[in-house]
Amino acid sequence: MTSGILRQECGHVHVDATTVDLVGEAGTTEFEPDRWIGGLVAADPDGDGARILTGQEIGLVHVAVELWSTIPPLGDTDDWQDIAEVPVMWRSTMIDFGTAGDSDDLAQQLAIPTPGDYRLRVYGRHRDDGDPREEDEPAEEYLIQLWTEPRGDALVVKQTSTTAHYWSSREE
Repeated sequence: MTSGILRQECGHVHVDATTVDLVGEAGTTEFEPDRWIGGLVAADPDGDGARILTGQEIGLVHVAVELWSTIPPLGDTDDWQDIAEVPVMWRSTMIDFGTAGDSDDLAQQLAIPTPGDYRLRVYGRHRDDGDPREEDEPAEEYLIQLWTEPRGDALVVKQTSTTAHYWSSREE
């Protein structure tokens, strides 16, 4: 593992209704975002939940989740279409990124050390590559980085996909 990464998990996640839900031990999140940060991510204001907006309505996306000891370096952003950060209060000691908590697949769960204030940085790519996807087309991909941080403002780092611009323009 790269220095600073405490844990990481990844897997293919089935998307239904255009979102990947990040949930705690309750297994669901019922909030409806008022605003998608960067047309990409929103955090449940009541905690223990976040949603990532995908380019596909239904299908498989690849998700990688990393828990970091400190703020991770932003790194090379050229390969990613969209990047955004949100603060999130997590009450559980795990994050399930399977389909709305319907999966018992431990590879789709990331253990976190303690409940508390965290920050999520979400990277997305291949968000505009069609719905449904053909087998020879690249899979839609997301990288989620998580670290402990007191609450702060949401941040759009990069927004280049048509999907992100569409959802951002609907909020104006």
